[in-house]
Amino acid sequence: MDRLDKLSIAVIAGLTLISMSMLVNREITTRRQDNPGVGAKAEKDSYTLQMEVDKKIFQEVASYKEQGLYPEAMAKLTVIMKEHPEKSLSYVYLAQLYLKQGKLRDAIHGYRLAVEMEPDYVDERTPLFIGDEIKKLVTEGREKFSREKALKPKDKEVRKALKDVYYLQSRLAGGCE
Repeated sequence: MDRLDKLSIAVIAGLTLISMSMLVNREITTRRQDNPGVGAKAEKDSYTLQMEVDKKIFQEVASYKEQGLYPEAMAKLTVIMKEHPEKSLSYVYLAQLYLKQGKLRDAIHGYRLAVEMEPDYVDERTPLFIGDEIKKLVTEGREKFSREKALKPKDKEVRKALKDVYYLQSRLAGGCE
């Protein structure tokens, strides 16, 4: 058996594997199309479970926020962020707390971090959608920081804030990162 024979066998084996994977993929796709409710139900159950867990984790933060105890809410949120760094809801609460304290730039940045971690926050088809509150903030931020940029064109913080605003605006419009 020479090199050409070995190469031919390898090519045939490779083509066979590719064909098999294409057939399996087609079968999976056909099954999903035949029973679309199963995937949607599983996805809805996943969101429900995630929201229940998050509600328990952030219960104290939400309570402090409702009472207007922002320093206490921030302190508890800091602890949660260390214990659960994977929770994007931390950044949503952070943004909301900053906004309540009048820190627009920090609020916008918090929402950006949240959307980067969990794009479903700006997807209207999911229960996690908070696009309306982000949209209002983006409009306010775009006006404010555009004026500030005109007054202070070299200010890095203003440029960073505008970059966050434009990122959120793009995501709300359905754009890619």
